[in-house]
Amino acid sequence: MRKAVRNIGSTDKWVRKAQSGDKEAFVRLMEESQLSMYRTAKAILHNETDVEDAVQEALCRAFYKLHTLRQPKFFKTWLTRVVINCCYDLLRQQKGLLPLEVVPEESESDDRDTPLDVQRVLAELSENDRLILTLYYLNDLPVKEIARMLSITEGAAKMRLSHGRKKFRETYGDREQEVESWQRK
Repeated sequence: MRKAVRNIGSTDKWVRKAQSGDKEAFVRLMEESQLSMYRTAKAILHNETDVEDAVQEALCRAFYKLHTLRQPKFFKTWLTRVVINCCYDLLRQQKGLLPLEVVPEESESDDRDTPLDVQRVLAELSENDRLILTLYYLNDLPVKEIARMLSITEGAAKMRLSHGRKKFRETYGDREQEVESWQRK
């Protein structure tokens, strides 16, 4: 418990430094947040190039807008919200475009800590389910912060999390059954 408290205090310190113009502090914050930003964008966007674009745009916005963050303790929540907004902006820009092939992109993932079967099941879920599960399990955000960043009530966040878990279990179970039947052949 003490370690988490030190990290929060440390993050607050780096945020304040970055807000006062310390570029090295900003770089450090972004390096620490890189995986979380990637996972959040990947939960919304399917295309690896779009994920990279959204994260890059989020980095730029964070750099220019960090001064608007009033409470440094909410930096992680604020940055995640910036990433989500960048993803939705990108989707809105692409809305009128029709892809030549509507096939999910198989790509190398930077998310090496998450097993490939879990990544594939997450990719099959709806955007809402994928996002809530990613924020809670992979980015380690509490329900209260998720609710705040998604502009929903805490109860709604809990409901979405419960629904996401259920869909994940169903999809994962279906995949295991497919593998077992394939292995029997």
